[in-house]
Amino acid sequence: MKITRVRTRQVDVPLPAPFYPAWAPGGVVTQIRLAYVRIDTDAGIYGVAGHEFFGAEEQCVRRVADYLVGEDPLRIEQHAGTLRYLWPYFGTAVWFVELALWDIVGKVAGLPVYRLLGSAHDTLPLYASTGQNRTPAQRADDARRLRDEGFRAIKLRVHNETLAEDVAQVAAVRRAVGDDMAIMVDANQTDVDDAPLPGPHWTYHRALSTARALAEYGVTWLEEPLPRHAYAALRRLHGASPVPIAGGEVNQGFAELQRLLLDGCYDILQPDVTLCEGLLRIRALAVMAQAAGVLVTPHTWGDPLGTVANLHLAASIANTTFFEYPHDPPAFPASAYQQTLKTPLVVEDGVVRLPQAPGLGVDLQDWVFE
Repeated sequence: MKITRVRTRQVDVPLPAPFYPAWAPGGVVTQIRLAYVRIDTDAGIYGVAGHEFFGAEEQCVRRVADYLVGEDPLRIEQHAGTLRYLWPYFGTAVWFVELALWDIVGKVAGLPVYRLLGSAHDTLPLYASTGQNRTPAQRADDARRLRDEGFRAIKLRVHNETLAEDVAQVAAVRRAVGDDMAIMVDANQTDVDDAPLPGPHWTYHRALSTARALAEYGVTWLEEPLPRHAYAALRRLHGASPVPIAGGEVNQGFAELQRLLLDGCYDILQPDVTLCEGLLRIRALAVMAQAAGVLVTPHTWGDPLGTVANLHLAASIANTTFFEYPHDPPAFPASAYQQTLKTPLVVEDGVVRLPQAPGLGVDLQDWVFE
């Protein structure tokens, strides 16, 4: 079997209402911009994968095709090396190509990818990952509605100028849902250190003060409290925090993620196979993390096929917990997020069932690659 063609498409998916992402204060999003890749073979088997559109995907796929066309798609290790070679030129845009190859491998084997990688879980509990910074009263109402939908965990964004405002949101949600829901808290601080963005730029002391204040409300973890390369400060915070510390979603290259693990920066690593190294290496990182007593809960905010790929990773490992499920209605409901999929993920009572079809187990709407 040989690869015959590698192509990409950009898709703009409209949202039902304006969405104000907490990580970009002052910004508004009315559509999700996605990139998809399809790899065809002479056996009639194809693989697809997705990525949040950053602008380099089309150029990247044209360059990758020079190395892949005519090659055996099952040689994942070889092709991952090629992508690693091209990564400095195209950044995160290379990694969704590897995921499309895994889709082919699973289809050839007749098995879903997570079964090839370890098959630790057939279902996973979800947390509703919200993306906006809303008032305490609004988030309390949101949490009650999500609880009524069946979710037993929610992630809040804390991106206010003062610690008191951040804590007020968490406190309001805890009062609203009691002990019925786990609460995760995301500060989105990894990229703001030197960025010309409004909003709070946390110091180590702000991060530690927040962690201490949140301990009263039994939060499951505090996510991305410091810049991504602040290894010494993260290690110090990890040692002092009364709540678990999570992060790593946008760190680039296996060496960075390995350092986060070996330096003891986090209790919970959150790599994203669409953003860093793909399934092959991140599965290896998860094994290292398990030996170190560290959980791996993949980041999934990007595109729905990327969410599915990260779901296969999580289901293949033992050291995971709640899985991230982007869902912040009415502006960013999962139904809008997944509209490029022929069959959305099956979610019942806050639990997702792994797709059982071969490969990634889902396919794109026909119009994506018309």
